[in-house]
Amino acid sequence: MDNISEERLRHLLVKHMLEDLDDGEREELETWKTVSKENSQLYERLSDHSHIKKRYKDFMTAVSGRESSARTHRRRIYWGIAAALAAAAVLLLFLLVPGIRGERMKTFTAPQKGVASLVLPDGSKVWMKSSSTITYPEKFRKGSREVSFVGEGYFEVSPDPSAPFVVSSDAIKITVRGTKFDLKSYRDEKQALAALIEGAVSISYTDSLGVERVEEMVGGDLSVFDKKSRCNTIVKTNTSIYSSWIGGVYYFESEKLENIFREVARYYGYNLICSESSINDKVMSGRLKMGDDASAIIEAFQEFYPGHIMLESDTIIIK
Repeated sequence: MDNISEERLRHLLVKHMLEDLDDGEREELETWKTVSKENSQLYERLSDHSHIKKRYKDFMTAVSGRESSARTHRRRIYWGIAAALAAAAVLLLFLLVPGIRGERMKTFTAPQKGVASLVLPDGSKVWMKSSSTITYPEKFRKGSREVSFVGEGYFEVSPDPSAPFVVSSDAIKITVRGTKFDLKSYRDEKQALAALIEGAVSISYTDSLGVERVEEMVGGDLSVFDKKSRCNTIVKTNTSIYSSWIGGVYYFESEKLENIFREVARYYGYNLICSESSINDKVMSGRLKMGDDASAIIEAFQEFYPGHIMLESDTIIIK
């Protein structure tokens, strides 16, 4: 999907209200929601049925004038029907909410088995790992540069003092004016990581009490955000290892075996099955050269843990 058209957005939001989204549509809508504060606020309003009902009635009054009590009574009855609810959503979305016709969005997903690169409308560059996704406007508005991201990406942001560059993920938000950093934020992982290679950024998140926190990072900092506890820790690290994957090299330091193979599975587009076993928590350090064939990687680990790691068709099994 290169962009979300008005028609597509209307379709997704109506299905959201009718609680009829499948997993793919839900993720598509979640990505759109994180692009900007305006999108998020609109999503919340459309989730409030009492708000929609009121705006729908206001609209009908404006376009129809006075109606007979019989018609009013019938409309109240119809309101309980899903079709009326969907119609109200469409009217609210495109006739009652200012600005919805604004930016046209584009979404790019990096293909498997490799590293993809992308130049954004402001000249900023992004390198993306396999299956990572970025959503951004075709043209940034004056004073605003906002994108949403899922996966792992290395960003080189073009300086612009008048417009901060904001990257939103499901867990954290990074605000910069011109810098280089790596962001790793997958929805199915317990942590979101941000490694600042050069420059300075601010990282914002909501803590366990619902309070928004903002912390500053400088070059050489690694931010580790725990999604369950909603706590963030900033430490010094060798940030160069967080950009080495651009050249096809995956470095890992004191990393659990399960996490290592999660990276391998993502890169090659494989499934990963980890049985309940202490082998998953084994910790290793080293580097892997990602290539065209995963069998060499599997064989290397099999020497350390014979009988515990297997590759069957498109599935890696750790038992």
